[in-house]
Amino acid sequence: MNERETFRGGVPYLVSPFTSDGEIDRAALGQLSEHLIAQGVHGLTPLGSTGEFAYLDFARREAVVETVVEAAAGRVPVIAGVASTTTPDAVAQARRWRDIGVDGILVILEAYFPVPEDRVVDCFAAIADATELPVTLYANPTFQR
Repeated sequence: MNERETFRGGVPYLVSPFTSDGEIDRAALGQLSEHLIAQGVHGLTPLGSTGEFAYLDFARREAVVETVVEAAAGRVPVIAGVASTTTPDAVAQARRWRDIGVDGILVILEAYFPVPEDRVVDCFAAIADATELPVTLYANPTFQR
């Protein structure tokens, strides 16, 4: 396994900046990504658990992932967050982020709706099976059991 296939070190969750008209501020996000890479981070995680990911539609999420992948330009791995209230939508996100060029997936279980344990396993398995990329499971016991 080469260095790009091994996730290690500091991999910050990124905020998703907006323009005054509510679109993703790609310039600001690109600058943030550049700044963090210059400071020595080991990877970038767009759509992590910084809060706003739950409020973005698919097109805005896609814009975030595209912008960060372009800014990283292969210098550090990009591990994009996947979160949804439905498994099919989460699978679609994982596949789209793979097609954009991310290096891994961060699966964030939707915390707003209780899910039985067997469904949690089913959801994680479906996302992992949807792509050959490494999958990291996000857990916050305070909000997600």
